[in-house]
Amino acid sequence: MESQKYRALILEDETDLGIALGNALTGAGIEAASVTSVRAAIKRLEDTTYDIVVSDIYLPEETGLDFFHYANKHYPSLPFIFITGFPSLEIAVQSLKNGAYDYLPKPFELDKFIERVKEVIEKARKRRDEQIFIDDLREVVRQRIQDLKIYRDIFNSQSDGYLILDVEGTVIETNPAFTQLCGIREAELLKKPFSWVSERLFPSLNFAELTRLVDSNGSWQKEITAFNELERKWTASLSLLKVYDENDTVFAYVLIARDKTEIRQVENALIGSLEQTNLAQEAVIFGMARLAEYRDKDTGYHLERMRNYCKFLAEALREHPRYRDQISQNFIDILYRAAPLHDIGKVGIPDRILLKSDKLTDEEYRIMRSHTTIGYETLSSIRQQYGEMDFLDMGIQITWAHHERYDGQGYPRGLKGEEIPLAAQIVAIADVYDALTSKRCYKKAFSHQASVNTIKMQRGKHFSPDLLDVFLTVTDDFDTIRKNFLDSQTSTRVLSAEQLRLINAS
Repeated sequence: MESQKYRALILEDETDLGIALGNALTGAGIEAASVTSVRAAIKRLEDTTYDIVVSDIYLPEETGLDFFHYANKHYPSLPFIFITGFPSLEIAVQSLKNGAYDYLPKPFELDKFIERVKEVIEKARKRRDEQIFIDDLREVVRQRIQDLKIYRDIFNSQSDGYLILDVEGTVIETNPAFTQLCGIREAELLKKPFSWVSERLFPSLNFAELTRLVDSNGSWQKEITAFNELERKWTASLSLLKVYDENDTVFAYVLIARDKTEIRQVENALIGSLEQTNLAQEAVIFGMARLAEYRDKDTGYHLERMRNYCKFLAEALREHPRYRDQISQNFIDILYRAAPLHDIGKVGIPDRILLKSDKLTDEEYRIMRSHTTIGYETLSSIRQQYGEMDFLDMGIQITWAHHERYDGQGYPRGLKGEEIPLAAQIVAIADVYDALTSKRCYKKAFSHQASVNTIKMQRGKHFSPDLLDVFLTVTDDFDTIRKNFLDSQTSTRVLSAEQLRLINAS
């Protein structure tokens, strides 16, 4: 460090001490001047450039802190070292927080004093150089953008909002569309840190996190709820991209903002309209399921019982550790609406087979089982014609798989274990319970307890062990639902093998 080129101003009301400190610094190669009052110190700063101020705190009239505040306002990069014979921790902390570089209680050794003055001068010089470099870099970036006249014409005419930031996140340029979106004037935005912008417009965004994601992925995009200066909410589609110079070095980032508010409002209106259309389609499809049910006079309130059985069982499964991640309230709501579609394929089964009270032949049994495939093809055709609907998608799963068995011995595809969709597994256990407790053309209704006991024997065979265990916790609810939609008297007889075969088929 070439110390002779630096100047120090000493403010000390004890004249001899001020002269002694000045002589010590001059001897160390630092040109020093000493004054005894704040007014004299201010006059010196107006006339001469100094690299450091060494100031006493307690002076007869204005204090060293008064001088410090004045210098901070007019010469913000000028470093201060305070000295005092009356040390105060509170004043020391306050002065350091406000920007002072050091605080030395008297008495102190001259050698250490000189060493500290040199360190502070060097530190302040580096800080000034760094700030000059940053300012120059920002100016270079700003100038590059200013020089690109064609780019600026395009930039300013864009309907999307553009906010250009340097690598530290300071705003260096914006376009009229962005100022219109946010309601903040360009002059107010320029040179503001991104945190200032984010606090007013995009509360959830952090510049360091965004640039980390851009550096990792090349770009960043997200749709968020934004605000403007009038606190109006708007839907913002945001993108952050890198800006490269001719050396392929990132020298800035551009944030692109698009107002999606009106588009989203139209979409929501269309979704509402589509939901009404879907409800109408659901009503038609449910009517087809009713048609299949009405052909069998013994089924009565079968669809009402089924949808309620499935709802109660799904709600209980939601509390089970194995199923809680698969079952949401939306899943339960859709299941309640889709469960009645399970036997919609029976519209394609002839009455002579559907209503037969005697033993089915092998060929008749094959035809009876085809109701799963008929239902699948019917609903798939509707989906192909009218598009995706959640309840229709689940209905397709249910119609095709509610006669599959956990052990792989079911039909039509022989699915096994978790290959069977969960919605179909739930419908399967509800369907068997309802078939057992309901009167059919080939059997009388069986009691609730006899039916539960029969289902218990199918643990790990027809039904998933976990699912069956949860079913056993809600059997009282099933019994209540059964009684609310009661068709006929029940029996406690034991089922024959052929009757159980018929139940599993239907």
